Amino acid sequence: MNSEYLIKEYELCFEQLRFYDTRQEELLKYLATLTSAVATAQFAILKAFGTSTTEFFGAQAFLSLVVFVASVLLFLMMLQNRLYFVFIARQLNAIRGHMLKTVATDFLNNQLYTSTGFSAFKWSSVHSMQLLGASLISSLFAAASTFGLLNVLGLSGGYSGPALVFLAIWAAEVIGGAAYLKDASKKTADEAIHPERGPTKPEPCAPPNGGPATPSGNSGAQVGPPSVS
Repeated sequence: MNSEYLIKEYELCFEQLRFYDTRQEELLKYLATLTSAVATAQFAILKAFGTSTTEFFGAQAFLSLVVFVASVLLFLMMLQNRLYFVFIARQLNAIRGHMLKTVATDFLNNQLYTSTGFSAFKWSSVHSMQLLGASLISSLFAAASTFGLLNVLGLSGGYSGPALVFLAIWAAEVIGGAAYLKDASKKTADEAIHPERGPTKPEPCAPPNGGPATPSGNSGAQVGPPSVS
């Protein structure tokens, strides 16, 4: 029964892993679609005005601000999605490692992942590259909104102000996102996803045969194939 449960858990986790991986790409695609549509709208507004007027800069600042807020929300969703992905990957790795030690002891040439201690943040990860792209887009629209607002107020002093805004936003998202993933991945899934509950303790549960109660849960070993990003 124990093996049947773990096999079913493994199959369902693999489905969930694919879901989170696909969702990461879909969030980035949605962000790219949104930003390209708004950029096109800004060029259409410029063409309608015929020149860079105060009204145009006002519209540009407003549209860029809306996209900036939306892109920050999508960036945060991608961060959370990455964390879910890694916890599922750890679970997969833990199950694989356990089964190789208990059920498939004669299988000595395993080629897949059994590590359960990898961080959710990794520079070489595809997800990290997607997050960097999302933060770059977000920062560009923050700078564009600043540029438009300065022109509306008659305070335009070139590109130094928007450039500083771009660097500040980009650094905050990249550094803050990396710190969040590193810190959250040091915790158990319950502690990272539900911090308000505090540290979790396994509760006793009685087996179906009426034997002595045993702790539920998996002794903290969490797995998943870092095959992923």
